[in-house]
Amino acid sequence: MSNLGFQTVYRLLNNNESVVCERAFLPYKEDIDEYIRTSTRLFSLESQRYLGEFDLLAFSISFEEDFLNIPKILKLADIPFFSKERRLHYPFIMAGGVAVSLNPEPIAELMDIFTIGEGEGFIPDFVDVFRGWGAKGAKTKTGLLKELASLEGIYVPGLYHVEYDGHRIKDFISTEGAPEKVKKVMAKNLDLYQTPESFITTPETVFSNTYLLEAERGCGRGCRFCVAGFIYLPPRERDVEGIKESVLRGMGITGKVGLVGAAISEYSGLKEVLKLVARNNGEATLSSLRLDMIDKDLLDLLKKVGYGTITIAPEAGSERLRDVINKGIDDKDIINAVSTIRDAGFHRIKLYFLIGLPTERKEDIDAIVDITRRIRGVMRKGVITLSINPFIPKPWTPFQWCSYEKTKKLEEKLSYLKKETIKIKGVKLKAYSPRIGYMQAVLSRGDRRVSEAIVKGFDDSWSTLLRGAINTDYFVYRERAFGDRLPWDFIDHGIKKDYLWKEYQRSLKGERTPPCDVGRCIRCGVCK
Repeated sequence: MSNLGFQTVYRLLNNNESVVCERAFLPYKEDIDEYIRTSTRLFSLESQRYLGEFDLLAFSISFEEDFLNIPKILKLADIPFFSKERRLHYPFIMAGGVAVSLNPEPIAELMDIFTIGEGEGFIPDFVDVFRGWGAKGAKTKTGLLKELASLEGIYVPGLYHVEYDGHRIKDFISTEGAPEKVKKVMAKNLDLYQTPESFITTPETVFSNTYLLEAERGCGRGCRFCVAGFIYLPPRERDVEGIKESVLRGMGITGKVGLVGAAISEYSGLKEVLKLVARNNGEATLSSLRLDMIDKDLLDLLKKVGYGTITIAPEAGSERLRDVINKGIDDKDIINAVSTIRDAGFHRIKLYFLIGLPTERKEDIDAIVDITRRIRGVMRKGVITLSINPFIPKPWTPFQWCSYEKTKKLEEKLSYLKKETIKIKGVKLKAYSPRIGYMQAVLSRGDRRVSEAIVKGFDDSWSTLLRGAINTDYFVYRERAFGDRLPWDFIDHGIKKDYLWKEYQRSLKGERTPPCDVGRCIRCGVCK
């Protein structure tokens, strides 16, 4: 409910006089059992109308794991799982969100329509086409789907045919006049649109006491593992005066604001906004904090607006591996940042690391322990929390050709880190399960054959979800070649595929690439 993309689309649709948009969510597990026991269909929050009675059911999907919840919602709504099984009296089923914009294929057989890209741009044309079809009294869905497919950012999977050669995709063929490439829709000038913010606040959700707002979008640093650093290119900022208005509005509602953005610590108006929050005795939190942007003035402001823990992301323990991922920081940068944090009076720090990165060696894992010891030596007191996550190669990054490391090896590395860091006083370690990481890799990197497996295993546990339905190892453990047809190759994010490949080759040599020079370079293809 707190997701700003979800809230923005909800508001934009309801601002259209011809649209009524309501919300529905997957119930808690114990409530699902009660729904099934009492044969109760899932209904909307606003009017308690059954979902099957709406014209359109649209999913907002930020995380691939939520692909698994789609069949649960469809079952509770008494709607057939697969698009080919749904006749005209059922709602059109649609999905958008960042997970879908990366790779919609694992749920392609479940959906009638996908939106690819940023939501602000497609809504007016989409609504006009949808209303026009309804006004004609059409008897089939095909005419609407063909017309929608002509809009920028709209992908209709039923108009595409996939041919396979064994496990591999042999060909991906558009039919019925659908475009060969689906170009994402993008808000080039963010100030032309209303700032995404917490239009609805409720105590019954995550961030219940925080009014969120987006100050910038995208990041030009080019960290090679990071989705946001590529699909949201070029980085864009909102005018600081508009952000200040949203901040004051948010503080009047909750007293605390959250500034959201892939590179929020590089937002040019950040300190000005934080000073405004401090002057009004409010609280603020940031979605991320790049350690080479930390200075005394910023930390003093963060303390004034209620910060207690500073979170930074070295990502890798060794300088060599940080060059591989193009993080652009060395050990000296980390230690200097920690010293500045200590001198500002902070005693809690959180560090993010990835394991299983390309070219990773035993000494890179040892380096995580070593840099933690050095940080402990600088901090001297307080708590250091390590968050260890398995690296999952994501579409639309230079590492999309990589394989996910074997779960057994990841678990061994994790066990070693736990054993070594427990020896360091005041250090806590939290980890994301490599086995769940495996499942996320399947859902991130799979093709449309995964759809059937998701439906077959939707009410099962993680561990047995896809067992036997498809060869999941093929999607997870296989390193891909440049010539391989990737499931998401039909999407056009503006980034040249050969640029991503060159970045991958540079990573294997440990070569850094400088940050974006927006509007002045054309190396990635986005700024034409």
